[in-house]
Amino acid sequence: MNAMGIGLVLLLSGCVSLESADPASPYYAYSSGWVVRLNRSLDIPPDAATVRLQYGRIVPRNSVQEHDPFCVVELDTVSSQIQTLLPGRFEVWKVTRSVSSIAAASSPFIKTGRSGGDDSPTFLYFKTEYRLRDSSQPNLRSMTCAWNQMAPGNRALMRHLTLDEIRQALGDWMTLIAPGRSDESH
Repeated sequence: MNAMGIGLVLLLSGCVSLESADPASPYYAYSSGWVVRLNRSLDIPPDAATVRLQYGRIVPRNSVQEHDPFCVVELDTVSSQIQTLLPGRFEVWKVTRSVSSIAAASSPFIKTGRSGGDDSPTFLYFKTEYRLRDSSQPNLRSMTCAWNQMAPGNRALMRHLTLDEIRQALGDWMTLIAPGRSDESH
């Protein structure tokens, strides 16, 4: 095989999907029919539209250990009052994965993702976003689970979270339920 043929094979192999049928894979291909169950009321603080879950508990925004898996539950609107997401079953209508140098929009006055004069990012988030829908709670938007791959100890991993890692971040607050499974099983 000549160099051009080898180059073509390498180019085409780069187009192969990384999706996997193995739920333990960080590239697990989510099928339709997934449900997220909120097991108890979840309060979103005043002047916010998000709440973070990590290690199975609610974590303040500035206390997230970004080198470990965490999830952000998001509503459509910010309110000056506490917003309560009620227990229920939420349809997962779309799952996307992305890689970003920022976890969420930040203040234009704070420089994020870069330090000193170095142009390399200090944050590299591998994110899995679950778009959620519940007709009785139309303000619900999504749940995004991520971790910072540029954190010390994570740089060699460079991968998305596995289903088990996401479940550990959620703890007993929320349950990811596969299609055809009962509420009690994963």
